[in-house]
Amino acid sequence: MKKRIERITKMVVAPLLIGGVLAGCSTSTDNGGNSSVSSTPAATKTAVGTSENPSPCTSPVELNMFVDATWYPFQEWSGEIPEAITKATCVKPKVTVATDDKQLALMTASGDLPDIVVSFNFKLMSDAKLSLPYNQIFPKYAPDVKFDPIKELVSTVTDGNYYAIRNDFSTEAEWKANPYAHMMVPGLAMRKDILEEIGNPAIKSIDDLNKVFADVKAKHPEMTPLILNPNWLRPFFDTQFGAQGGFVDKNGKIEYYLRQDEVRKSMLYMNSLYRNGFVTSENFAYKNESETEQMVLAGKGFAYTWTYSAADRLNADSKDKNLKFVQLAEPLGPNASIISTGTGGLGMYVTKNNKNVEATVRLLKYLFSEDGWRTAEWGIKDKDWTWNAAGYPEFNYDVQNIEILKKKGVYWWGVPTESGVGMALGSYKKGSETTRQGEAYSKITKYNPAIGMINPDTDSPEQIIRANIDNMVKTEVTKVYLSKSEAEAAKAYDDMLSKAEKIGIAKLEAWATKQYGPLKEKYDSLTKAK
Repeated sequence: MKKRIERITKMVVAPLLIGGVLAGCSTSTDNGGNSSVSSTPAATKTAVGTSENPSPCTSPVELNMFVDATWYPFQEWSGEIPEAITKATCVKPKVTVATDDKQLALMTASGDLPDIVVSFNFKLMSDAKLSLPYNQIFPKYAPDVKFDPIKELVSTVTDGNYYAIRNDFSTEAEWKANPYAHMMVPGLAMRKDILEEIGNPAIKSIDDLNKVFADVKAKHPEMTPLILNPNWLRPFFDTQFGAQGGFVDKNGKIEYYLRQDEVRKSMLYMNSLYRNGFVTSENFAYKNESETEQMVLAGKGFAYTWTYSAADRLNADSKDKNLKFVQLAEPLGPNASIISTGTGGLGMYVTKNNKNVEATVRLLKYLFSEDGWRTAEWGIKDKDWTWNAAGYPEFNYDVQNIEILKKKGVYWWGVPTESGVGMALGSYKKGSETTRQGEAYSKITKYNPAIGMINPDTDSPEQIIRANIDNMVKTEVTKVYLSKSEAEAAKAYDDMLSKAEKIGIAKLEAWATKQYGPLKEKYDSLTKAK
């Protein structure tokens, strides 16, 4: 899910989530359903005391909370929504946000951990030496709480415990039960005015897209036909060729993605974009996505790779420039596919240093409940949002306005406990560019989180092999992209695969296949039981 998390890091979290991928959902009352936890409604609404006779909160329990994300926009627990959460739980976190990505590792090494850690680092924090297992503290302090067995499975580590229920994961059944929830996918936004200028051609294949780029290049030689977001360089094209990242199920055995012919085709296509002059060599050196976005907004590019919300985001950011963008919403042919292997991202870890586990579980219970995460992420029901009878929320404030979000303290404290469906439902807007692509790509999305559960332990031989392969690819893949001929690009790709062989890709695949069988069997049994 790191992939997925990195889709929630700066790029997705800041511009995208705020820009239209707010989230939320629930199970029961509004038939929108995807609460991570089930418990009695009375219990989830109780602050302190018994569910039948809640006591008023006069002196909230203060808990130290470290947010392991330098981009996190909230530096303190303040605003209307945090106050509502404290009122419901009688817990008030004291927030510290990471100043760099090494801080948590230093804290764990020194033993100087706070009560709660919010982090994407599942491997590091899912350790009995650092954290308390949910499967022990919830039965003790909140026995009425029942997490979805599949969500427990995808978060369980080799010691048999799960130390968090990570955000942004929903089961296949939940996705299918919520037709207005569309998983975020890679996307391509294009200038609407230039498309109209060249006759609004139908774009139903890679060849059609190439023709459009060629026409734009001919009519606007001063403009780059395609600008690549450095964080979303190739995913849109991988999707069109049916390529996957990471581990891949090949007839029940696991292959690392580099072996896929679909990946080879996607990388060679990137090379053709360069050789045809549709992208610049400089684009492959950009590291800052804000830089490439500004280039698009300055009129230097026709199309832009990003996510399914790219056009909506660019339209929101270019109101003063009289620019309009549309999304290339339909997949480009029968080979396009998406296999969702995600297992979640952000976790809220209760550390072994926690000074009040009971109060912490009370806070977590509320944030995982339907009332809790909806309040944290969407605001106060019937004041800040209402539930459309069709099955999605409608907001009474501008969810695009970061200043409003900050003032209310809304959205971000819901992110750590949001579900995938919840996140997607919040972004549904009939007729929007995001929704148009979401609807089209939901039809070609399949699910296999058992693959995402294959994770080598930190510093294990397999983890070292994978890290070495990934680092090698980071430096070598540019040779493929910038080759001067297709033959040269193909050789660069083959050289890259040969280097992966020497590093130990076969050993990694053998290990992964051994892990995969039991995980897939368990996942399938739970899926069939639903």
